Amino acid sequence: MILILFLAAIFGFVLSTTLFFKKSTNTLATSILGGFYFVLSVYALQAYIIDGGYLQHFKWFFLWPLLLYHLIFIPIYYYFKVVLTDQLKWNKAELILFIPFLIGLIDVAYVYLQPEAFYNNIISEAITTPETRLNVQYWLLSLDQHLLMRHLWQLGVLIVLFPEIKFFIKNGDNDELKSILNKWLLIFWGILMIMAVLAIIYALEKMMLVNIFGSLILLGENGGIITFFLYIALFLIGIIPIYFPSILYGYPQQKVKPVEEVKTRNETEVLKFGLDEQEVNLKLENLKNSKAYLNQNFSLTECARELNMPSHHISYFLKQQYEMSFTAYKNSLRMDHARNLIANGYLQNNTIEALAQECGFTSRTSFSKIFKSNLDVSPSEYALVCK
Repeated sequence: MILILFLAAIFGFVLSTTLFFKKSTNTLATSILGGFYFVLSVYALQAYIIDGGYLQHFKWFFLWPLLLYHLIFIPIYYYFKVVLTDQLKWNKAELILFIPFLIGLIDVAYVYLQPEAFYNNIISEAITTPETRLNVQYWLLSLDQHLLMRHLWQLGVLIVLFPEIKFFIKNGDNDELKSILNKWLLIFWGILMIMAVLAIIYALEKMMLVNIFGSLILLGENGGIITFFLYIALFLIGIIPIYFPSILYGYPQQKVKPVEEVKTRNETEVLKFGLDEQEVNLKLENLKNSKAYLNQNFSLTECARELNMPSHHISYFLKQQYEMSFTAYKNSLRMDHARNLIANGYLQNNTIEALAQECGFTSRTSFSKIFKSNLDVSPSEYALVCK
């Protein structure tokens, strides 16, 4: 069972590193999510070290992480806020989120200011009887009270967020990306809620205020089943993004354009789709200049590599901004190149087969078909017009 914590920590560290350094369309959201997974990884790793009996080798890794743990629900809150609203707004009322951290800071400072024997005694207790380590008293609160407090805050944050998540899911486009995001948000919220509830029950049982599962024989002592399911919840939170790889790139949210920009477009086309239009259009312009699209093997995957963007975001952007698929966009670039070559007399010394290959096509037939579909004339007819 302890191995679950170690795996959760490893997955979490890898994921947080990926989220911090991978380029995405919503850098703020992915960075905040990376912060959450970093804290979760430290949480799982410390639990593995203590419950696995390795604390005597890592005595320095005991008290200070308490401050990180009291921040765990803050990235949760702001991640959902940024994804749901596509912006980060500060509200003075949100200062309440930092109350557990402030209390933790006072207690941690108190312990470090005591004689060294005080801290060594806490460590010794945690090493010899790890199952009772949560009963240690600091100054304001005991360790189990700290555990209860932060997960009550986490529970409160998730309850407050739920109406906004529900509204977000019911509104907006129902395209594939939105559907994936809806599932991710619900599953992520659900597992976090389970984690919070289990941690609260675990803390209450350690404080001997409740004994919900103690009467069940197969659970054993010390609320083993709660510990087990809490570990499972941590593990699931760590690995669930594997099933939602697009989350690593962020989601292209919808933003309202400024009024002056709206006037230049159709009144119904007022959305920016969360992608930086200037940046993406600049990348597309660089793609045109590089003429990578003339490669016969140029695919959406190759384009994603060239633009350093996820392929589904490229498709999404082209669909929303130009109302065309990637294939249609690629062919339009190739047709522009073909027209320029024909206008400059390419067919005077070369065949249409050569022109087709020069423009990235594998056959004359497919080239001629697409050329006529785009320009309503064949390449030969277009050459006559250009003379």
